[in-house]
Amino acid sequence: MKSAGILGVGSYLPPRVVTNDFFKEKCGISGRSIEKMTGIKERRFTIPGINMVDMAFAAGEAALEHANLDPSQIDFVILSTITQERIYPSIACQVQNRLGIPTTAGAYDMSVGCAGFVFALLNAFQYVQSGFAKKVLVVGVEECSRNMELENKEERKVNILFGDGAGAAVVGEVSEGFGLLSSTVGSDGSGSEYMREDSNHRPSMDGEAIFQFASTYIPEIVKDALLKADLTLDDLDYLVPHQANLRIIEKAVHNLDFPIEKVATHAVQYYGNTSSASVALALADEVKEGRIKDGDYVVLAGFGSGLAWAAALVKWGN
Repeated sequence: MKSAGILGVGSYLPPRVVTNDFFKEKCGISGRSIEKMTGIKERRFTIPGINMVDMAFAAGEAALEHANLDPSQIDFVILSTITQERIYPSIACQVQNRLGIPTTAGAYDMSVGCAGFVFALLNAFQYVQSGFAKKVLVVGVEECSRNMELENKEERKVNILFGDGAGAAVVGEVSEGFGLLSSTVGSDGSGSEYMREDSNHRPSMDGEAIFQFASTYIPEIVKDALLKADLTLDDLDYLVPHQANLRIIEKAVHNLDFPIEKVATHAVQYYGNTSSASVALALADEVKEGRIKDGDYVVLAGFGSGLAWAAALVKWGN
């Protein structure tokens, strides 16, 4: 079986910066209270003329450039989202066309909420490992702001969390010993009401239940992924969790007994919760800033509605 890893990463953030003061005006919650509750300082919203295909295209283009690859070398596109304006046609097919990826490439969207990007990565790893595909573009993209009803006081604690953006990674064959070392996934439909879409396509959330779920399961899936690779927490160089909110990450890391300095937190503070895009955006940030280096053991961990969760342990580099 071939070794599969991440060859390049990329991201796109829309230009509109939305600070917490915006929600003070719209929802009556002070900016200081929002940051205290969530750790989020600001997020990005789309502007007229920029849609989800545009964001996904830009992130994918950046990932290809980082991997030093031409679109003609991609033979599959997997895109994760839950905020698409319409169910079909898939955004993945439109990204394939915009990037100039050959029509012989497969392309599809998938919907696993905030765990979606990690699930999509695991599919891509398996495609490359099996020889089904050689190079796969994986994209996470969300336009959470489109479905916000800011004047609705019942939804304000949800609205303050979310932002828009896209992140991407190119998956391909890497040297033996690098790339994906282990993974773990799970689901529990008994918690399906904790985070769901209402009849008006707006998010509804039981914040306390999600907090308990996430802060419990992140440590479990990280330790499980390490155990499967015969590694321990001491071997782990970096953790990139779903950027739900900073308080969830802090609690999960405390429960894991892992140093917060080795955990991606910049994205959630400055981009908010971008659902399917969050792990991708955080990963691109950490790589760009040099906090993830060749040879590092890195866990990517996603969790969200469903309930669903997934983690991938990779040795960075190729």
